[in-house]
Order: sequence, then structure tokens, then C-alpha cells
Amino acid sequence: MPELSRLETLRQRYISAGQGHVFTFWDQLSSDDQEALLHQLESFDPAALNTIYQQATSASKNSSISTDLSPLGKDHLQSALTATPDQKQEWANLGLDAIAENKAAVILLAGGQGTRLGSTLPKGCYRNIGLPSHKTLFQIQAERIQRLQDMATAHRAQKQMHRQNTDTLPPVVITWCIMTSGATRHHTEKFLMEHHYFGLDHHNIIIFEQGVIPCFDKEGKFLLNTKHSIATSPNGNGGYRLAQRGVEYAHTYSVDNILIRVGDPLGFGHAIQQHADVTAKVMPKTMATEPLGVICRSGGKVKVVEYSEIDPTLAALVDPTTGEFVYREGNICNQITSLQFLQRIPAILQDTDQDVLIYHLASKKIPHVDLRTGHYVTPTEPNGVKLERFVFDVFCLAERFACLEVERSSEFSPMKNAKGLDSPSTCRRDLERLHIRWIEEAGGHVVGEDIEHLSTANGVREARIGFEIGPRLSYAGEGLEWVKGKTIQAGIIESREDVVWAKR
Repeated sequence: MPELSRLETLRQRYISAGQGHVFTFWDQLSSDDQEALLHQLESFDPAALNTIYQQATSASKNSSISTDLSPLGKDHLQSALTATPDQKQEWANLGLDAIAENKAAVILLAGGQGTRLGSTLPKGCYRNIGLPSHKTLFQIQAERIQRLQDMATAHRAQKQMHRQNTDTLPPVVITWCIMTSGATRHHTEKFLMEHHYFGLDHHNIIIFEQGVIPCFDKEGKFLLNTKHSIATSPNGNGGYRLAQRGVEYAHTYSVDNILIRVGDPLGFGHAIQQHADVTAKVMPKTMATEPLGVICRSGGKVKVVEYSEIDPTLAALVDPTTGEFVYREGNICNQITSLQFLQRIPAILQDTDQDVLIYHLASKKIPHVDLRTGHYVTPTEPNGVKLERFVFDVFCLAERFACLEVERSSEFSPMKNAKGLDSPSTCRRDLERLHIRWIEEAGGHVVGEDIEHLSTANGVREARIGFEIGPRLSYAGEGLEWVKGKTIQAGIIESREDVVWAKR
């Protein structure tokens, strides 16, 4: 039985905040369940949560998104699509310098389950992408980190060629910080451990869990998940932390993008050259209705406006001088931030009176315990709200903000749905397209029999031949000069020894 003073202190705290209903079923609970409830209640400040809910509700009602927008402006934007080869090489060299000096880390946002893919496992563990190699997203990303560490080591060796005592230099390490949720942490840790961290040193992998926040009904009351627990949801991906290991820049990205250039040297180099607090990689939108948020200005501050929030007329607005959308910088959850900038965020978040990083309201169908009957209810219509913060919410705090446009076919193919757009089938198609292009750009050719046909957006049937290049062999198309003038049979190529040369 819990201590009476502890129980009464908590009961009074929640009653004073208007949330006393969380004790509705107290007398029906076992001692273990009573202890579990008190333990959860001690982790929350109900009065502060009420303020957060009120701020989010007010912000949602008073939003002036449609009337207060302006484009980002060319002074914040550079493009890898139009940059000269020398300029891109300069960025890449700066990035490799930082990686070689162990000043770069990567932060993976991996709190989501593969529910829409028909899986309860974390997306990074999803096994049914259908690649020739049968790799998961976690394995692909781990192997890209390994390749990048090797590239940075070779880059450093080349620069240090005429210096002595290079053997005493520390190994190149890219710290991999993986943000999970309560639903994905155990599975993520178990999966990586079972696969021996795909060759990475587990000491350089930091797995941590994003916070949770209570779910509210439409009157601002906490919903109960069971008679002895409040219903909670992850509070978004704005609460991550980075262990200090001499890191100066961090690349943050979402787990579901199969083409992600983890720790991209070019992206790091751009941020370093621009002295940017934040460099956001963006992708030019191809359709006004494309489901991507856009980076623009609202009230003079940098903001990501979700595609569902922007006025359709503004979304379709075209610049007559360029023929491009005025609001074209699509946010793909892919950004480089300085550690100095990240270190300023926690103090702001801890201030309950701050009105800059406000939670977003998301109306949801939230299963809960009915307070009158004690029965578990699964609603068919939205009955409450979940509160979230996103990593891009901090963009408005950046004193030096930059955008870098990147090529869609090289860097963006998300896996969100089981079928159709943004599905495993489009991911494996886009990865194969990219890898075939690498071979062709190196002067080679790939042949193979059709193993799958996909319909494109305009109805054209497109074949897939089952070709894949392992990340340990090439990170972004480099190091493939040996295929020049040759024809490769489709298959999985992890090393040069795996190549089957096609008969002429």
C-alpha cells in the first residue's frame, strides 16, 4: 500500500489542476496497480500540462498562416542542383574534414512503428522492403556510416601524407544517436544487438527514448488508458539530446527515407561554410498538392507550414519569372544543426511560460477508459487531442538559417504506406534507379531480366531488374571507375568480387 502522505499529496496536486478524475478507480486497484499509477502521476506536472494544452489550443485557434506567409528568400537558399562541381567538392571536403576530426554525429528519428506497413516493429526493423539483399533500413544506414568513416579516414590520410606520427591519430567515429519511443526502444536495441550492430562499434551508438505527454479529451482532461494509467503519446521529435563527444555538428534525419545520405559530407560542409545554426536540406516541390510541408517565413520568422495548413491558392502560386512555385522548398526532415545551437534549446523548453516552441494539436481517435462505466472504449470518430513538437519547430530560433536544395532521385524516397505512393515498392524502385545511374555515370551498363513491373504516376509501366549496390562499396556513386566500358549482370554487389560480367 502506498504511503498515505504520498497519495494525498499527489491527489491534491491533480485535484487542484482539475485532473482529479485520474483517481476515479483508485479503490478498485490492486496494490501493484496503485503503485504503478502513482509512479506515472509523479512523472507529470498537471498544472504545467494544463498550460501547455491551453497554449496549443490558443495557437491553433489564432493561427494566421494563410495571411502571414512570405517566401524564404534567395539569400537563404543554395542548390546542389545548380552548384558547380568545384563548389560541391569544396562543401564535401569541408564535411569530410569535420567527420575526420570526429566533429560530426548523426541523429536518427526512429520513434515510429511500421503500423501503416502492416508491422508492429520499428520501421528500421521492417524486413519486407523486397531488396535483392533483403536488408532493413537500419542495416542500410549502419553500412553507410561505415563507408563514410572509411572515406573520411582515407581523406585524412591523403591530407596527412607528408606528416609524421599519423599512426597516433584516433579512429574516425561518427556517433549514431537513435531516438526511439516506448513502443520501439526494446525492439530497436534487441534487433541491433542480434545483428551485432551491423559492424559498428556499439560504444558509438547512443539509443535514447523520446518523452511522452498525456492525451487530452476535447475539454482538456487527461484520458485514461487503463484504470491505473493515463493515456500518453510520444511528444514528437523535438526533445532529442546529443551526448557531447567533441561534436560540433549533427545531422538529423527520419528513419523511413531509404535514400538518406547519412552524415552527408556535402551537407555538413555547406553548414560549416555558411556558419549556419541550421542547414535544412529541401526538395523543390513538383506539385502544389504534394504532401510536403514548405519552409517559408511566417511573421518574419522561418517556419515549416504543413501541406494541410497552407492555403491552396498560395500553394499553387507560381513565380512568372521562373515558372516555379513561390512556396517550393519542401521539408524532408533532413537537417544539419550546430551543437552550439542545439545546446540553447533545453533551457527554452524548460521554461513553462515560453511561447515560442508551442505544441501542435492533432485531433485523434484515442482509445480510453470510460469514467462512468469503466469499460474500454475504441472511438470511431476523433474524441481527443495529442500534443506534439517537431524537430523543425526550432528553425525559428536559428540566427543563421540556410537551405540546401537537393535532388529528389538521389536523396528522397520515404517508406510510409504498404502499397502505392511512398511504399516498399517505390523505395526499391528508386534505390535501383539510383544505383543503375551510378554505374552509367561511371561509364558502365547494367542488364537483367524484368522481375517486377510498377505503374508510375502517369500510368506508364516500369520494369525492375533486381540490382543493388551495397553501401560499403559506394556511399554516393564514388569508387566505381572500374566498371567503365563494361556491362554488369543485375544482382546484389557488395564488393568487386560479387560482380557478374554480362556476356557480350
